[in-house]
Amino acid sequence: MAFTVADYVLERLTQLQVDTLFGVPAAFCADLFDAVGAHNVKAVVTASDLEAGYAADGYARAKGLGAVAVANGVGTLSMINAIGGAFVERSPVVVINGGPSAVNLANLKGHDVLFSHSTGQPDTDLSAYRLVTANAARADTAAAVPGVVDTAIATAVTRKRPVYVEINRDLWTAPCPAPSGPLPLAIPPVGTEQQLAATIAGLIRAASKPLVLIGTEIQRYGLADKVAQLITGLGVRWSVALQAKSVLPEGGNGWSGVFAPPNSSPATTDAVMRADLLVMLGVVFPSSYASLVSGGVNRIVTAYDGKVRIKGGAKQDAEIGALVTALATEAVKAPPKPVPAAVDPPAPAPASGPLTYRQVFERVGVALDESWLVVPDTFLGIPSAANLPVKGRDGFMCGSVWASIGHSVAAAVGASFGTSRRPLVICGDGGFHMTAQALSTMVRYGRDPVVIVIDNGIYAFEQFLIDAAYFSDPSAQPKPYVVLNGWDFVMFAGALGVSNATSVTTAAALDQALAAAKSSAAAALIVAKVNPHDLPAELG
Repeated sequence: MAFTVADYVLERLTQLQVDTLFGVPAAFCADLFDAVGAHNVKAVVTASDLEAGYAADGYARAKGLGAVAVANGVGTLSMINAIGGAFVERSPVVVINGGPSAVNLANLKGHDVLFSHSTGQPDTDLSAYRLVTANAARADTAAAVPGVVDTAIATAVTRKRPVYVEINRDLWTAPCPAPSGPLPLAIPPVGTEQQLAATIAGLIRAASKPLVLIGTEIQRYGLADKVAQLITGLGVRWSVALQAKSVLPEGGNGWSGVFAPPNSSPATTDAVMRADLLVMLGVVFPSSYASLVSGGVNRIVTAYDGKVRIKGGAKQDAEIGALVTALATEAVKAPPKPVPAAVDPPAPAPASGPLTYRQVFERVGVALDESWLVVPDTFLGIPSAANLPVKGRDGFMCGSVWASIGHSVAAAVGASFGTSRRPLVICGDGGFHMTAQALSTMVRYGRDPVVIVIDNGIYAFEQFLIDAAYFSDPSAQPKPYVVLNGWDFVMFAGALGVSNATSVTTAAALDQALAAAKSSAAAALIVAKVNPHDLPAELG
């Protein structure tokens, strides 16, 4: 059988260990889905286009590269929220779209005849995705496919951002030469890295209270070991941004906690804010970092997006892998300074009484081991999730910078295909409403995430941001627009085929539900009911 355009796309993906294609194919990319079997790629058809995007994002975060294909127009525009989050949070997802044919475009241009799912503009999807990807291009001939695909995938891998490939829908089965050789994925150093590393290491040694803050790009580029070497070699305190939680095992000398303002622990906040030199490696700045970054220019060194800035100086080009490697080398050139030992948190109290936010996170913390991948949603409990005792490396995944509620449930679908760790989702009931149908995908493909839904009947995070006084007054009524329609979550899950679904109201019952879920190899739902006026410990 002749090698085709679809084969070319799939061959390039499998060369980089992508073995799963997420999506909702429709007619635009059905031929691509038809071809997956010949390349040992599993097609995972999700319950919605948005879920497909979140799932590909979760897979990419877990494995290093993801792929998704949905219908032109109605599918891609529905999914763009997920890809926007992947762009912001450095998640390399390859979006593959079956675009309009040459006849479609000719009829639109010459006769104003809309092709299926068209807005009346020839480049709607392409134009939209240029805003949320590192590379977006259309291949309108088979001869153009290799160049477009190779450039896109190489960009995704080297820049850790999503990319967009639009291929004329009539071309999937057209003959195409097989890939010739591997993709060029090496990122050449700029040449400034060694000198910059020497300067930064010198500043760290000269400072009295330096601190290294580790960010997302360290995990995405696989630089954790090098960062560990520089921390040990320089004897410097270190913290992580929430996106990078568990990129290194948490603890040991110098460990200062997760920095996730405005609700970080007092000890972590003090360590970061009082540092006379703050070296931020690969950190993506969420809005909560605004005062830190704008007000601390003269004590901050940043390295991200291929740029280094030292104490308010001009940005300089530097490849982060070469920079961190050079820093690790510089770190051993002088004896390290002593740093304070990490203080272990107090042991949680035994399970007792009605459930509260505090107890939910305490019981989850007790249950955690290295088999779990914690996937919290954007919800009232995200500050508590920052303090969970996640075990080992790469045991945490969240969308806290883009902060789109519902990300966690669907991202767990993709993560379950991309890692051997078992996803443990913790989300609010409002976020669960957004992507609850992802439970159906879990059941259909035999995946095993455990989803904890904290059920308080309101968009509690919104209520907290709008009027936090509600939570201190038991008689207060929430804003009417944050009140949720009450779902029977257990019945809903059962209707989708989840056989292990339960609702709990006490800490002891939550312990039992977690143990039962862990003993099963199937997806599970645990509904943890808390009082709508209750607040997590970090917010109370």
